[in-house]
Amino acid sequence: MTRKSTLILIGIVLFGLLIRIYRIASLPMYGDELTMVYDTYSILKTGKDSTGQAFPTTFKMGAGRPGGYIYASVPFVYLFGPTEWGIRSLSILSSLGIIVLMYFLGKKLFSEKVGLIASFIASISLWDIYLARGGFEVHFALFLALLGITLFLYGKFIPWAISWGFVIFTYPTFKLTLPLMFLVLIWFNGIKNTIKNKLFVGSLIILALFGGFAVKETFKGVSEQRFLSINIFSDINIRQQIIQLVNEERNVSTLPIYLKPIFYNKPLQYFRILLDNYSENLSTKFLYIRGDGNPRHNPGEWGMLYLVELPLLFIGIINLWKKEKKILGLLVAWILITPLATMFLNDAHGLRNAFMIPPFILIASFALFNLPKRTAVLFVALMLIQLIFVLQRIYFLAPNKFANFWSGEAKKTSLLAINTDKGKTITLSTKKIDNIEYAYEVYAKIDPNLVISQYGKFPKVYGNVLITDK
Repeated sequence: MTRKSTLILIGIVLFGLLIRIYRIASLPMYGDELTMVYDTYSILKTGKDSTGQAFPTTFKMGAGRPGGYIYASVPFVYLFGPTEWGIRSLSILSSLGIIVLMYFLGKKLFSEKVGLIASFIASISLWDIYLARGGFEVHFALFLALLGITLFLYGKFIPWAISWGFVIFTYPTFKLTLPLMFLVLIWFNGIKNTIKNKLFVGSLIILALFGGFAVKETFKGVSEQRFLSINIFSDINIRQQIIQLVNEERNVSTLPIYLKPIFYNKPLQYFRILLDNYSENLSTKFLYIRGDGNPRHNPGEWGMLYLVELPLLFIGIINLWKKEKKILGLLVAWILITPLATMFLNDAHGLRNAFMIPPFILIASFALFNLPKRTAVLFVALMLIQLIFVLQRIYFLAPNKFANFWSGEAKKTSLLAINTDKGKTITLSTKKIDNIEYAYEVYAKIDPNLVISQYGKFPKVYGNVLITDK
């Protein structure tokens, strides 16, 4: 890496940092952030989570939340307390790490110049900016997954295995995507070239140990609790709709009765839903126009990628097909693998699909590299124009427009209760104020031992403040 490239990369990282941290605390912590930051605070103070479990791998809050983000946030909660900065610092650093890794990955696959372009596009990536400004576990998991891929391609197998091992204890969808990505990497790297490395077997042993522990958590029935409750197969409404549709089609069809179960059945209908969900996660609407519609994942209210990245996608694919077919196979497979873990859940999702950010960036970077200089500058200028429009929405519109999505009322009420005369009894209702039971504990920095002693009980008594479920 030349001195010039180093200075450029540092400049890119600093630029990325500035646009990510500006007014980052203008949005209060939403429900998941509140429970994560308090669990982190409780672990820091007592060695137990807010339910009283000692150093759990999977946390009860969040319906079976992997502990990776919480444990990695301990240093930041120690420095900043249970605050927005405390829970979001890890996500910000993950973003900076991704920017740097995109340079090394682009350099490995293509050239140093493509690596610098990739790091720049990562620094202004709308999708990554959205993730960096919230305490999203998937962002840390994305950094670890990307770190593992980069290490693998550079032949650093032991660190690769450790990095990927931690991923599966940070965000659950990677339990499906990483094994598939491993097969793609083996194909890309060459089976013989990979196996002949003496450290490769050791790395597989490390991954097996992590995997075994993950399976143990699964059989304990806690790590997959959230997925089991929200996937399409557990959705009662979907099940009833399918049963009704199958019965209706069997009654209307004139096929012989013994053939009807073959053509009209529940498995076929579920397959169609899965296919529809899969395609929605790769749709132009989700990726380039409107995003997933969730203001927490998309406060800019545009697509997850820049509009001009759509033509760059086609330009990049054409150029890769002509010059780098194997790399094209790697990147396309990477993109296509990602929705396989998200298609079991309804609607496209900005968090669960985050794993496809790097390959889209790499394709766009290769496209820009192969364009005439003036044309490439035009594309970058269009990105920056859209970036300005999106950033003004993030900084100045979203904090007011989407305050309810970020538990704004819970924060406002908690701070009011904290500053009220201690001689006056205050009652806060979970029925009237969403997430107030977590928000007050966080903003008032309630002693974790007191919170643990009242876990699962109502009313909760914190001095002059009562929190009821009525």
